[in-house]
Amino acid sequence: MKYLVLILLAIFIFLGCSESTDPNYDNDFATIDSLEVKSAIGLANDWKFTKSKITSHITPDELIIEFPDGRKVKKTLPPNEMYIAVAPYVNTTHDCSIHYPSSCDGELKEQTFLITAKDTQGNTLFDGNIISMKNGFFELWLPRDLTVTLHIEYNSLSADEVIGTFAVNKTCITTLKLK
Repeated sequence: MKYLVLILLAIFIFLGCSESTDPNYDNDFATIDSLEVKSAIGLANDWKFTKSKITSHITPDELIIEFPDGRKVKKTLPPNEMYIAVAPYVNTTHDCSIHYPSSCDGELKEQTFLITAKDTQGNTLFDGNIISMKNGFFELWLPRDLTVTLHIEYNSLSADEVIGTFAVNKTCITTLKLK
C-alpha cells in the first residue's frame, strides 16, 4: 500500500510539473494570426475579460500578442495611421506610454464622449461621439507624423491635450483630466 501511495504521489507531482497546453490557445493563436491588425486589436480588447493569460500591447509600429506557452503573434500597424488609446478621467488614472489592451484600465467605462481631433493646420481629423470600451479606453486611428490637439467633452466636463502621431509617441494617453 505504501508503494502505491508513493507511485500515485510521484505521478501527481510529474503531471503538476509538466507543461500542459490549452487546446483553446491553438485555436486562439490561429484566429488572431489570421486577422488583419485592426480586427486583432479588437479581439485583444475582448481577451482582457475572457482570456486573461494572453497578453497584448501596442507600440507605434505593431501589435504584439503573447500566449502563455511562449508563442507570439506580431501584426504591423498601417504605415499611414497611428493607433492611440485614450482614457480620460475625473478622479483616477495610471501612468502609461505603451497601451496594453490586456491590462490597461481606465476610470470611465462605457461612457459617451464628444471628441474633436485637429492638426496644427486646423484640419479636423475626427469630430464625433465615441463610447469608451469596457476597459475605460476609446481608440483613435489618426494620420501619422502629425501634432494633434484632442478636445474631449463628457457631461459638463472637458479636457484638451496635444499629442503626437510620430514613431516616438505614446499609444496610451491617460493624462486627460476632465474638469
